[in-house]
Amino acid sequence: MKFHQIPNLLAAIAIAALVAACGNEPTNGGGGSAAGGVTASGGATVSGGAPAATGGRTSNGGSVASGGAPGSGGATVSGGTPSSGGATASGGAASSGGTQVMGGSSAKGGVNALGGTNSSGGTEVSGGATGTGGKSSTGGATSTGGKSGAGGINVTGGASAGGGAMVTGGVTGAGGSSHAGQWKIMALGDSITGYCYPQDLSLELTTNGHTNFTFIGTQTNNHGDCTKGAPATLKTEGHGGYGVTYLPQNSARKPFPCTKQSQGCGSYAELLTWAAEKPDIVLMHYGTNDVWDGQKASDITSAYTAVLVEFRKQNPNVIFFVAQIIPMNPSSSCCETGVESLNAAIPAWATSENTAASPIYVVNVWSAINPTTYLPNSTFTADGVHPNPTPSQAMADKWYAALIAQGLP
Repeated sequence: MKFHQIPNLLAAIAIAALVAACGNEPTNGGGGSAAGGVTASGGATVSGGAPAATGGRTSNGGSVASGGAPGSGGATVSGGTPSSGGATASGGAASSGGTQVMGGSSAKGGVNALGGTNSSGGTEVSGGATGTGGKSSTGGATSTGGKSGAGGINVTGGASAGGGAMVTGGVTGAGGSSHAGQWKIMALGDSITGYCYPQDLSLELTTNGHTNFTFIGTQTNNHGDCTKGAPATLKTEGHGGYGVTYLPQNSARKPFPCTKQSQGCGSYAELLTWAAEKPDIVLMHYGTNDVWDGQKASDITSAYTAVLVEFRKQNPNVIFFVAQIIPMNPSSSCCETGVESLNAAIPAWATSENTAASPIYVVNVWSAINPTTYLPNSTFTADGVHPNPTPSQAMADKWYAALIAQGLP
């Protein structure tokens, strides 16, 4: 080899070595999100304030109520002849001194014309009450009063983006019966219930002077990364991976029984066990795994009814607080539309099942968390499904406000 060829040879060797090094760089795979598993305890508490509640995503802002249809003013009555004092204008006949028809063009009962003075026209009518209509809102119509005679449906926290209306009112207290002793509270649901919000809620209640309660259940919540000062352990019925559509006695859920995890996904026998604990108050956040599995909103609310029936058999005065469930954006991007569809269906379901003895209150827990930032590996959730301590505290705030609004516990 000639001396002047050596530099070219060395350059070729260096390029070959660089290409080989790049070809051997490892690639990170990324794991799939677990189907409803409980968020592992011990995770570091994320600093920062709770996410601002969105108040519900507004679909169209809701139509502004017109304030009631304007009165037609009443049909023109022919009256008698002018000599007899009959009126020929709208507002009713005045010939016999009868009462003027309400709803005339005048705010005081119609315009007098051609016959009959006000003194001979009988009592003036104010024209009927002006309909107040509905207040304009950003998440659906605001309706006051609810079904107060039947316990009322009290939706707190604003309307869901799925269109649920915020209803106020309802009966305060124990659902039409007196209550003695401590209130037995059951937090019922899946792995989201099995995490921090019940512990945080218990602390929030006691910190604000509400101590006449106890949490009951067969499961123990003992997460150490919940709000500082929260009880180290708390009883609930939060079951990781469970679906409410597995609970009805004649569930049509497929596959049935559940085969995705060894402990199953819930059963009618378990439902009977939970109901037999006879809670006074049930905080139900159920449906996350059902939505994740593609179950329809109507099937989920039908399963809610099955749950309600069994609990009312054991305690006819049980009070249900039912969550419009939190957002869900796993890496598969399967679910938020289904979440909002379910949340939109919940208020109507609650109205249909509400009774004076056993009222149902809908709680918009969804609005505690911003769905656009509730994403995998964010400051709020590792997998887009299970909340970390910050949104768990925001959930507890929603439950607390709903309880206190009804004078409970």
